Amino acid sequence: MQATRARILQILREKGEATAVELATRLGLRAVTVRHHLRVLREDGLIREVRTLRNGRGRPRIVFTLTEAANRLFPRNYEGLVRHLLPVTLSPREIREVARSMSQEANLQDLTGRARLSAAIAFLNEKGYLARLETSGNGPAWVEIRNCPYLEVARERGEICALDAALMEELLGAPTERVSCIVHGDPACRYRVRSEAA
Repeated sequence: MQATRARILQILREKGEATAVELATRLGLRAVTVRHHLRVLREDGLIREVRTLRNGRGRPRIVFTLTEAANRLFPRNYEGLVRHLLPVTLSPREIREVARSMSQEANLQDLTGRARLSAAIAFLNEKGYLARLETSGNGPAWVEIRNCPYLEVARERGEICALDAALMEELLGAPTERVSCIVHGDPACRYRVRSEAA
């Protein structure tokens, strides 16, 4: 795929949605150039219009987002999942054991606090999660996941989301609360870290 179009898809995956002007600013290109790429991506079925913003005078701004076809272009980690998830049905105890096993790959045992959170995010991104950490002063930390590497499987098997939630806790070394989920139609899986990572 052409590099600029691939970067547009990446930005839309990270942000959820954007206008041509927002994309042009992020890419350092003229809006007319970005609109050309958006037209091609729309014709290819990779993006769709969400809504139109009107601010009085001037050209209305169209807000774009990814289609399901575009979501399939992003990294998937089925091989890693299959390696760890062989049983047909997993009990809550087995889900925790699988999550613990998966998290050991990250080698986070000696890290604590923000260093552990940052290392956990880096590990998740190596696995294709498009994860980012949000922190603000003394408030709780949030982890946002923009790409579910197991999306098709998770839609069929609910325990995959439970496995991901357990994996977050194992990696972060702290209890988490999932407040949104891609499988349920949200643009991202968001986890509130209930306390500082251990």
